[in-house]
Amino acid sequence: MALGPMEMVVLSFPVERFRDGAWAALRRLPTEGIMRVVDVVVVRIDATGQALAVELDDVPGLSDLAWLTSGLITAVDVAEIAELVAYGTEALAVLLEHRWVLDLHSPVATSDGSIVALTHISGAPAAVGR
Repeated sequence: MALGPMEMVVLSFPVERFRDGAWAALRRLPTEGIMRVVDVVVVRIDATGQALAVELDDVPGLSDLAWLTSGLITAVDVAEIAELVAYGTEALAVLLEHRWVLDLHSPVATSDGSIVALTHISGAPAAVGR
């Protein structure tokens, strides 16, 4: 099965609130349809400052969502994500597939067109309660 373009979303939570925040976020993300989750990993920084990828199976309260993981997020991705993780936080990296682009390809190709870019424009919503 062909995969559509992908986008990585990295969510950060305070360590003490990580499980609840990650659980709430993962429960709301699409697992089928025009957008879908294709991989998830937790990124932690250990006591030596090294980035550590943690599978959902190993996170208390998130193991029932382990079926969302596929192994597509690489060690290189984890290292890059780790640079975004502030002291006292953990990151939830979610790889999303834009399946709708696959449906768009055929009508565009029929007109001798091509999809030349899928550009992300950041506009993360402001934190609630601020």
